[in-house]
Amino acid sequence: MNVISMIKPSELRSFAGHFPTGIAVITVRNSQGECHGLTMNSVTTLSLTPPLMLICLDNASNTLQALDDATHFCVHYLAEDQHEISNLFASKTADKFSSLSYEVSELGCAVINGAVAHAECAVVDRYPGGDHTIVIGQLQNAVITGGSPLVFHRGTYAAIGPLEKIA
Repeated sequence: MNVISMIKPSELRSFAGHFPTGIAVITVRNSQGECHGLTMNSVTTLSLTPPLMLICLDNASNTLQALDDATHFCVHYLAEDQHEISNLFASKTADKFSSLSYEVSELGCAVINGAVAHAECAVVDRYPGGDHTIVIGQLQNAVITGGSPLVFHRGTYAAIGPLEKIA
């Protein structure tokens, strides 16, 4: 059976929402030292050798524009108590960093404090992908601080809890 149907963006978003994902915040510092960032779940490891990550940014994103003038970006996996940071970076707030606890790394990345893990990546390639741009980054540094991650499922934040063992 070959079923072809054009679905609306809202329908695709609803479909994708049925797959639970972690919450990532991507941060970028341009050559003027200005910090930009956004919340996303379109992030994945791409390759182990070399260590590559893939992020997908909306072509209209200010963060993508900042990435045009940057050599690195940082991927943060947020902790379960960082939903307010997720909301901040999902918003159109102009200065998302003014009240945020972060540090600037040796590579020049804005690193958000409290994430369960973060990875600093050097930009190595870009590809068009419809209304998004696919950005490939090679990991330069990864830090795992631990804790429980923030999860997104069907439009709602969630946390992961242990399951009972099945006998």
